[in-house]
Formats: sequence, structure tokens, C-alpha cells
Amino acid sequence: MTDREKIIKRINNLLSSTGSSISKYYRNYALYNQTSVADFRTVNPIAPGVIQEGMKLNGDYPAINVIKSCVESVVSSIVTAKPRPYINTVKGSYKTIKIAQQLQIFFDYLFSEENVYLKNCDALRDACVFDTGYIYIDEVDLHLMNIRPWCVYTDPNEKTKQQVYITFNNASIDELPEIVEKELTKNEKDLLHINYGWYYNVKLHKKALTVNGTVRKISDFNSSKVPVIRICYTEPISSDHCLSIADMLLGLQKEINILSRTIALAAKKNPGQTILLQNASNIAVGELNNEIGNVIQYNSETGNGNPVEVVTPAFISDQYDAIRNRDIEMAYNLVGKSQLSASGKKEAGVDSGVAIATLADLQSERFQVLLNNFINMFTEEAKLIMELGMGDETLITPSRYELKLTWKDVREDFLKMRIEFSSIDSLSKDPSERLKQLQALANAGIIPATQISALLEIPDINRGFSAANNGYNCAMTIIDACIYDDKYDVPYYISFTLLKELIANTMMSLRAAEGATDSNEKDIAKLNKLFYIVVEKERELDALQQEVEDTAVTNTNSYKNTDMPTIETETANPYDTSMSGNSNVSAGTDTMGLA
Repeated sequence: MTDREKIIKRINNLLSSTGSSISKYYRNYALYNQTSVADFRTVNPIAPGVIQEGMKLNGDYPAINVIKSCVESVVSSIVTAKPRPYINTVKGSYKTIKIAQQLQIFFDYLFSEENVYLKNCDALRDACVFDTGYIYIDEVDLHLMNIRPWCVYTDPNEKTKQQVYITFNNASIDELPEIVEKELTKNEKDLLHINYGWYYNVKLHKKALTVNGTVRKISDFNSSKVPVIRICYTEPISSDHCLSIADMLLGLQKEINILSRTIALAAKKNPGQTILLQNASNIAVGELNNEIGNVIQYNSETGNGNPVEVVTPAFISDQYDAIRNRDIEMAYNLVGKSQLSASGKKEAGVDSGVAIATLADLQSERFQVLLNNFINMFTEEAKLIMELGMGDETLITPSRYELKLTWKDVREDFLKMRIEFSSIDSLSKDPSERLKQLQALANAGIIPATQISALLEIPDINRGFSAANNGYNCAMTIIDACIYDDKYDVPYYISFTLLKELIANTMMSLRAAEGATDSNEKDIAKLNKLFYIVVEKERELDALQQEVEDTAVTNTNSYKNTDMPTIETETANPYDTSMSGNSNVSAGTDTMGLA
């Protein structure tokens, strides 16, 4: 059997394995968007909020969309966590550390440019509405995009997915990828929309392009993972599907709709006001009728009493409204939210900060599994991007940094690195608050005080022009030149204290690495040599300073007994540019008499 025949057979098998899931997606789409069941795979699907009967924008009866409210409330609770992939090194050399730092810059840039956070939030919403959300990563340009669950086909019997088929229905001919456009026939190029898809198989190491139901191109695919990341509302017990929020609340939503319709019908059919009018009175019916009221005339046996009496009864029992309110409250409880918190109001009786925090903790525990899945998406995306890295191609160069790193460099040290997660907002964006946090960390000995200026830097300011950070950057450049190029040039304008501290920290980091390699030992030897050169440079500068001070004292003594007036002036330090706090010596304050 040829590769083409194998691929066609597998695609057809995936298309036939969806079962009734598409019907479920139709239904949940209608429930969430408050619209009729429509085929969202058509060129012009019905807009959300449109009712099919008569195509009215609003139905005749009030609708309380509990499903949408619960979904958005849960999603809002989860996405307050803003994770980011963090590259850490294990048993690595100095080169590994530098690669990890550059790779961190690359991922921060890529995730920002691709709006990965917003796309993952969208995938989380799909998981809450339909049961699963997907992110697809194009292995050619590393572009991330949301894929709706009805466009992704996998084998439900595969625990670790070995194949996936992704479809793009009714794609505009004007925004097709170049690789797809090249495979179109002359007639297809005249169309406005086409259907195409990508099939990936890690076992066969093949990927295939399909256009309008036919396989057009087959090429190699060398990754060990399919280029799709998924998140489920709850982990499926079997197959690829689980219950979503819309599935769980379906019965309650229907009952709420029935009760709302019944109450609305009763209010519509019941007259707005019922008035009893005695026939013996001289009041005309027209004087009392307000078009929505009901006037009942009767003959009084006694002829006494009020001739006009308002006796409007309740149009429906309070039991209907009570049951509807109970169903709404139950819906929020089922998904782990309170009705007040979903509406943005404070719980009754929860006034203190401790009480509010305790309530938030109790509600967050309900979503811990879903939160872990959401956080895991970011690290899995970073791992998949590294897996999909192609050959020796240079990584995308961020506009704010000169980043020269190839996938080959990453692969050579990949086993010495691990991808973890950290919060994007670990430090405050407010500069004054950020400074307080960094000073507290420095006082606790967690970070060196000399690195506060580096960590204060705002991300959107170019590193090369940050005066507060120049000392740190300059020192690290000297260390890089020492290790990579065997250069030991130490300028006088660098802060020797800062440079010695960074050299010592780097040496300790390399020595502390478990299973230190020969490369580490060589790098430590280079840094040790550089350290002693810095010490000698510092001694030379100290000797020069002492000579300047002795000269100043001698001159002062020689003119001390003269009768000439003296002018106090400062001795300029030739190595102090007065531009930053990174100089080794400060301007002198000795006085010298001038004749």
C-alpha cells in the first residue's frame, strides 16, 4: 500500500469516528449564542442572537442565558492566572545558561507577538462550551491559531495522539497560505472559498495537504508530536469527549426557559387590572377602561358599598418564580460559582478582606484541575515549538534585541534545559512598587543588590540604552568575551567590584552544576584568570589614586604658608563620567591652592 493510500484510508477513518459529537457542538453553540441550531460550517452561518422563526432579533419571551453566564464566570476565574513558559537549566555549561537566556527572550517575544494568552483563553472557553479547545501550531512559521473542535479529527482509541486531521472550511481564497495556493487548480483559483486541511502522522513521519476532499501533496514530517495542543473541561474517561458546562446545565436551562415562558404567557394573557363596577352607579365603563384592564359589571343586591372596586388577582403563583430562581442558583452552584460573584457583586455578610480572600480560595479550589490544565497549555506550547524547530534556521529575531540563536544550538543543549512555568506578573509593573519588591528580595539575600537596576528595567526599553543597567550589561559582556573568545580586556571605567561579584557568581554557578563537564572546568579556569586580572587592574587603579592623592597633599603643603589667597576646587577623576553609578572612584574633594 502506497503512502497516499495509507493516508486516504486514515483520513476517512478519522472523519467517520466523530460519531454524534457534531450534533452536540451544534446544540451547545445554539445554547451559548442564544440562537437557533444552524450549520456553523456554512459560508454565512446565522449570527448569534437571531431566532429562526421569523428571524427576529429578540424572542417574544425573556431569555435568561445561564449557560453563557456560567461559562464566562468560570473562564474569568481561570484566566486571572497569567502563566509564561520559563526556561531553566539543569547540569548545564555556561553556554547552556546563555542559550536558555536567549531562548527565554525568544519565547517571551513570540508569545507576545502571537497573543498566545488571548488564544489560550479562547481555547478555554471552547472547552467550557463544547468540552475541548484546540491550539494549532504551524510548523513552518510557528504561527499559533485557534481551531474549533469540529475542525479537529483524532482517533479516540489513541491515548497519545499519533495522527490528527485539521480542516479549514470555507477559507477565503485571499488569505490562503502560499503552500496551499500553489496546489490549487485553475478553476479553484477562481473560487471565493475553498475547503482544505492538513493531516499529520508521527508514526509514518508524513503530512498531507487536502483541498476540496482530495490529497494534493504529501511531504515529510519529522516531529515526534502532532502540532496540536488541547485543553478539556475535564479529562475524558474514555474516547476524546467529556461533559462541558453546557452539557451539565442543559436540563436546568430548558426548565428555566419553560418557566420564563410560562410566567411571560401568564403576564401577557392576564389583564393588567380587574375592576368591579356596579350597574347602579352612574359611572360609564369607558371612563374606567385603560385598554389593558378588565371591567366587570354586576348588580348589587343592596346597592351599598363602593361602586368601583379594584380586585386584580395575581396573574400566576409565586411558586413559578421561586422554582426558576432556585434553578438559576443551582446552575451556578454546579459549576462552583455563586450567583452574586458571577454578577460582580459582593457576597452578603462577606465584608472583611480575610473573608473575601477565604471565599475566593474556596471557589478557586473548585477549579484547580482546570487551572492546572490552563497553565500546562503554555508550557506544552513552548515544548511543542521547540520540537517543531526546523534544522539550522535562525530563530525569529525580536526587534528589541539582537538575538542570534539557531535551533541546532537549542537541540544540542535541550536535555540540559527544562521548561517550567512562572507568572507573568511576579513583579509589579508600577516602578515604585517594583523597587520596593526588589529591595525586599535583596535585603532577604534572595537576589544580589547589584542586580536591582537590571530587574527594574521596563521591558519596552532597549537594554543597550538603559543607563541604570549599563554596568551589569558591560560586565556580562566581558565575561562572555572571556569564555567564548579568550579575551581578557578589562577597561578602567568598569566597576571592578561589580565585575568581581559577577565573575564569582558565574564560577559558583558552573561549579554547582551537577555532573560538571570538562567544558565547565575550562570555563571556570578562564574566569579565574579573568578574576586575577581584574584584581591587578584594581591594584593599579588604587596605586594611581594614591599617587594623585599624595601629589595633592604635597602641593597643598607647599602653598600652605604663602600669603596668596587660595581657591578651593575639586580634583576631577579622569575615569568618572558622572553618567552612572558604575565608576570605580568618585570625584575627589581635596583642595589645592592656586597662586
